[in-house]
Amino acid sequence: MNHPPKKKHKNPLLPDDNQVDERNLIDLKDSANLSFEDRVNIYWKENRSFLIACIFILLLILVGYQSMRIVKEQREAALQNEYSEADAKGTLAEFAQAHSNKVLGGFAALKIADPAYTYENYEKAVEFYDIAASVLEEPILAGRARIGQAFALYRSGNPEEGLARLSAVAADTTIAEAIRAEAAYHLAVEAYTAGRMDEFDSYAAQINDSKFAGMWQQRLLPLPVVQTTDDSLPAVP
Repeated sequence: MNHPPKKKHKNPLLPDDNQVDERNLIDLKDSANLSFEDRVNIYWKENRSFLIACIFILLLILVGYQSMRIVKEQREAALQNEYSEADAKGTLAEFAQAHSNKVLGGFAALKIADPAYTYENYEKAVEFYDIAASVLEEPILAGRARIGQAFALYRSGNPEEGLARLSAVAADTTIAEAIRAEAAYHLAVEAYTAGRMDEFDSYAAQINDSKFAGMWQQRLLPLPVVQTTDDSLPAVP
């Protein structure tokens, strides 16, 4: 098979009888006989600068990633040490406030909020439950923070806001189901004591449909006589 002659690039500085094709192209017929090693060598020669640049950029990315990972691990270790020291010194409240945007700060806030609620310091409990609820994402811890937040608000003289937060917990499917059932139970009791039986039936159905609400199902059965008192919501266990 005859191939048309290749059109050579002329160098205007050389006479016609001294022209050299500087493209160094290999004829198609000749290239069919090249070995794999030869093809790799040719590709490397033609693209060496580009390949070196790619390798250099890849190395920079890898080094940067490893450096960021190491720095992150060091910061987390330092924060953990700071938490341990604060716990030992009794300064977890200050730690939680200083690191209110960190998960460990949220966990510290939860440890402060629970005893504050137990000792009826509801304003302090609200403050630290707020910190915990804003950063904790693990379903059980997040649920604990939010249900504590709702009860603390209710007890601190803001029952409407407390009930609204409790209702949000009962409806939030990202929270652990056992926490949602607990919220639904307290809402059912509040609805029952207020005589809102349709609302009570709705929360009772949510509790009875839950696989993780055995305790709350049992507690729902022997309801007291309908009454309206400020103690309609039981204390957080």
